[in-house]
Parts: sequence; C-alpha cells; structure tokens
Amino acid sequence: MTVITAGTFPPQFLRDDGRRTATANERLVMNLLSRQGSASRADLARLTGLAPHSITRLVEPLIARGLLYEAIPIAAGVGKPATKLALNGASAFAIGLSVMTDAVSLVLLDLAGNVQATRCEKLADIEISGACRQIRTMIDGVVVAAKRDRSTLVGIGIGVTGYFIGDGARLNPPRLLDPWALVPLDTILADALGEKVWIDNDGNVAAIGEAMLGHGRTMRDFAYLYFSAGFGGGIISQGLPLRGRHGNAGEFASILPLDWPQPNLEALRLSFQEKGVTFPDLHAMLGAFQANHPAVDVWLERSLPSLNLVASAISATIDPGLIVLGGRLPLALGQRIAERITLTNPERRGYHRPTARIAPSLIHGDAAAIGAATVPLRAAFFDPEQGFTMVSEPGVK
Repeated sequence: MTVITAGTFPPQFLRDDGRRTATANERLVMNLLSRQGSASRADLARLTGLAPHSITRLVEPLIARGLLYEAIPIAAGVGKPATKLALNGASAFAIGLSVMTDAVSLVLLDLAGNVQATRCEKLADIEISGACRQIRTMIDGVVVAAKRDRSTLVGIGIGVTGYFIGDGARLNPPRLLDPWALVPLDTILADALGEKVWIDNDGNVAAIGEAMLGHGRTMRDFAYLYFSAGFGGGIISQGLPLRGRHGNAGEFASILPLDWPQPNLEALRLSFQEKGVTFPDLHAMLGAFQANHPAVDVWLERSLPSLNLVASAISATIDPGLIVLGGRLPLALGQRIAERITLTNPERRGYHRPTARIAPSLIHGDAAAIGAATVPLRAAFFDPEQGFTMVSEPGVK
C-alpha cells in the first residue's frame, strides 16, 4: 500500500510525455544524489552499473529541466577535475504539515533536502475548514520568508496523528481531533488547500523522513519509534515504507497489553507533575526539558519494560538493522533510552541472534512535519515507479 494522495502534479514538473515526473532511471540517479551528495558522471556510472553514455543521456534532460546542476570543478591533484552533479534545491520544494491535537507544525523543504522555513502554531479552529484557512496563511508566510517561487511547489505532505480504518484516507485520530475523524482527508484537504496532497499518519511520515534525510542514507532497513503525546512508529524496508494492508504497520503501541504503561511523552509530562513541576502541554515541557531531572528517571523506570517488549517484538518479527528513537523525543532522552533498552535474545550454542542497533534519530526539528515534506518530493523524483499524474478516488488505495 502506497501513501494515499489526491490531486495532480503541477504540469511544469511533468516530462515531455505529460504523464510522469521522472523515469525509473532518472529516479535512480536523483535518489543517489540525494543520499550521496554531489557526484560525477563516472561516480554515477559506477554506483548504478549503467554505462557512462547512458548516464549522460539521463542527466542532460534533468539539467535542462533545472532539477540538477553542474558544480564548478575544483582541482585536486594532477589531471582535469571531474565536474560534480548535484540536486538543485531552487528547482522545487514541498510543504510538510504535522497536524496534532492542539497545534499544526509546518516545514518548507527544498529538493536538495534543506529545511528553508518552519512555522508552528496552536490550532485556532479544529474544524477542517477553519484549520485549512490557518494553514493556507502559514504556507503563504513561509513561502515569502523563504523567498520561494510558488510555482515550484510540488505538493503538500500531511501527517495526522491517528490510525487508518481501512477505507482510503479515513483516519481515526484522538478525540481532540474529532472533525478529522473518519472522513476522506485526501480529497477534502486537496480541495481546501488547492494543491496535490499526500496523507499518512505521523509515525509513518517521520519514518519516511528518516529514510531520506537521516539514518536511511546508510541503513535501508529500520524500524522507527515515534514518541509524542502518543506512541507509534513506522517501518522502512529496502529503503521504502512498509505500510501494511491498511496503512497501519508500525502501530507499535498495540504490542503492549492494555494494563502496561504507554511510553509516550504525555506520561512524561504527568511524571513531571508528580514531582511538582507543572507544564500546560508538551510544547512547554520540551522547551524546558532537563534529561537528568528525577521525573525523567521515574518515567524511564516505568517505560523500560514496555520499550523492551516493543523493541524485542520488532527485532523478532522484522529483523531490522536499526531501531530509531524519534518523533518529538529530545536527543538527550533518546540517548538515555538507547543505552538502557534490553532485547530478549537467549544464547544458543554460544551464539545470540543478531539484533538491531538502537539509536536516536538524526533529524532535528519536527520529525513529522519534516518527514511529511519529504513525501511529495520522494513521490515526484526519488521513489521507483511513482510520479504518474492521477487523482485518487474515494476508497482507492
């Protein structure tokens, strides 16, 4: 199951055939440049296994379309220096939105993976129509702040807290987002925002962002634990999101028995409250966070059995190379958790089963909004076999 989308790509991003934003081989080259940084034609030939003349045929149209540029050669030793190719961040950008129970966070991300502007605001109105008016104003503000040409907007990725019910883009979010529940968010938001949109839950988009901009540059198989008011995550397999039949792969909270503590940040906020430190919301707590506070120690002791079970279940079922700790989790707390998680892994004949390394996310900032912004860019230029211009139908996945 791929990410649910509605609307069409802006025509200026389509190739001459009028149907695709990029071919499979063009995506291969652009994905390599996204992961590796700049590279010469010879580098690309070696990495892809394609002949040098094939690389030239691939990159010349991409340069002509402005998606790639040739960097000025820098001499380093004897001989003519090789010209490096790189993604042109000025050619395209995407907007990423994270819709939470009380706020909306926005990121403007360019084609080269640079965050150029951010914005976070309290939701003035949880009704979708009112929220979309606020979001349009936020988008206009960041586009101006980043000095971007609006015509180079590929689309909008949106991560919403909640799980899919198995009927298209209908999500089941927490009660505080009642107006967003059980409705076709893809078509509603595409119409309200006037752009092509992609819809997924917050854990999935955060994992996708990590795949493109974080640990995924060197690790193609990992699980992502998403810490926020709730607890969830996503799975990346062979560099691509593994979303499951209904789009809910990575709902790691469901591994835990109902009477076990949920290792989320709302529980951490309540732990601070028990210690006499009151924060009105997660935003305030994270802004004043102290990783060595006694309240954090209490939360860790309560949460570790749950985290050990989840991590052990992940290791046993999908055998990833890495388990990433991310979401809104502070880096210092992520490091403390990574050091203390213990996986169930009994010895046999002197061997233990190979297990995943556990590490905090490499992405700093709003993981869901950044991840949501990568989704349109990946769909248009990086993921294989995507980029066709089409409109989704209600209930079609």
